[in-house]
Amino acid sequence: MSPSPARAGVLNAVHSVGLILVRNNSDPAGSPPRPRGSGVVVRKDGVVVTNLHVIAQDNSPALYSEVFFTLPDTGMEAELAVRRYRLKPVLIKREYDLALLRVVAAFDGQPVPASEVLPAIEVGDSRAIQLLDKLTIIGFPQGGGTSVTVNEGVVEGKDIVGQWIKTSARLIHGNSGGAAVDREGRLVGIPTKVVVDKSLLRKSGGPALSGADYEGAAVGFLRPAQLVQSMLASVKIAEIGSGADPIPPPQPGLSPRYSPPAAASRAAITVRGVVRAASDHLPIAGARVGLLPLGVSDVTTGNLIAWGGTNSEGEFALNKPAAAGRYTLKVRALGYRDFVGDFDIGQGSILIELSRLR
Repeated sequence: MSPSPARAGVLNAVHSVGLILVRNNSDPAGSPPRPRGSGVVVRKDGVVVTNLHVIAQDNSPALYSEVFFTLPDTGMEAELAVRRYRLKPVLIKREYDLALLRVVAAFDGQPVPASEVLPAIEVGDSRAIQLLDKLTIIGFPQGGGTSVTVNEGVVEGKDIVGQWIKTSARLIHGNSGGAAVDREGRLVGIPTKVVVDKSLLRKSGGPALSGADYEGAAVGFLRPAQLVQSMLASVKIAEIGSGADPIPPPQPGLSPRYSPPAAASRAAITVRGVVRAASDHLPIAGARVGLLPLGVSDVTTGNLIAWGGTNSEGEFALNKPAAAGRYTLKVRALGYRDFVGDFDIGQGSILIELSRLR
């Protein structure tokens, strides 16, 4: 008997979800990489999304020295996967705990054939999901071993301002960075955190909660897939502007946030880009854009490097050139939430999407 269309869609999405493994240069020689969380293939040329905390050391700014990705063709045992790769971060959104990585080599360091295509998941419209819509969580929770684990739940709520989707689906440590998919198997969210009502946990002398009670005392939080779409759009803009390596990998062992600019690209550059609405992708006129030192979000007269505003087409060009490198951009527009994000200046036009205030 063939599976129903809905079940077939979810089963197809399983092929796009893999296990993230990490290793540090300080680990003992010969130490194998250890499982850390989940990741989802979002572009067939080897771009993977996961949570930043999956590839960060104990939630610190420092990233693990090496990040690996295994993609079981059947969704079964990850350690037996034929497709095993090395990843490098290419775009990080710390405010959303999200990271895009790309395949840079095979697991053993050998080049990946140019003809190799990864099974990319279809990204759905996370803005269209409604209360009580069914979701399926796909990932590699540590409690489930190294084989894929799938469970179902419903949408319990949406936090538009905080950029969260709340779900009743069970999220376990290791699910982070995996996929939350709709009935058709389209990506609508990234499992990111769980909030537990501690008042319901066992108190001194009181009865312990059963597994079912514990699940009932917790809410799972997903980052909407629209944030992933925005990040992918930023990467695409960078590709068009660079005309070279589509997503330049950072230097080995360095966090993209703290990567120094290359000495060969220190020439002053006028920062240009486009600001548009995340909801309908229409241009936003009159937005104010400020260029700040990396990691700075509060604008002062002492730290504002350059500034500018958008025209009727949403385009901006800042008033002063800046040396190529990584900076923070802050954008403000009437009727929209402030945007703060990190970008590599000198790799083409920058795309920024703003969320409307509700």
